[in-house]
Amino acid sequence: MHYIRYKHSVRFYNLWLSLTCLCCRCPKSGGDKSRAPTLCLVCGTMLCSQSYCCQTELEGEDVGACTAHTFTCGAGVGIFLRVRESQVLFLAGKTKGCFYAPPYLDDYGETDQGLRRGNPLHLCHERYRKIQKLWRQHSITEEIGHAQEANQSLVGIDWQHL
Repeated sequence: MHYIRYKHSVRFYNLWLSLTCLCCRCPKSGGDKSRAPTLCLVCGTMLCSQSYCCQTELEGEDVGACTAHTFTCGAGVGIFLRVRESQVLFLAGKTKGCFYAPPYLDDYGETDQGLRRGNPLHLCHERYRKIQKLWRQHSITEEIGHAQEANQSLVGIDWQHL
C-alpha cells in the first residue's frame, strides 16, 4: 500500500512583520521596490501583481505574474496573499478570481484590509484552517463561483492581469 503525501499545502506565516519586510523587492526588475508584492501561499514564491514588469505570455496572451504562476504551481488554481493590502486572492484559470478575507486579525478580532490602521496583526488559526480546507478539498473554484454570484462586480475584473 502506498500513501500519497501532499506536496503542496497552504502556508501562512505567523510573524506579520517578517512578511512585510521580506517582500518589498520585485524579482524581475533588479531589486526595485514592488508596488504590489504578492506571496503564493502554496509554494512561498514572491511575485508582483498588477505590475507590467512581471507580466508574461501564456497561450499567446499577456497575463500577470500571479495568473501565470497558477499554471506552473497549482494546475491553474492559486491562492495568494497580497501583502500590502492584507488580502487573500483566489485565482482559477485566466478569467476567474475573487478576494477572500485574510487570516490575519488584530487584537480586537478585526481584519485591517489595506493596512490602514497599522495595528499588529496575528494569524487566526480558524481562518487559516478554513482556507487550507478549501485548498485540500479542491474547492477554490467553487468558492470563486459563489463569490462572483454574490457580487457581480467581481465578474468585470480583469483577473488575468493580476
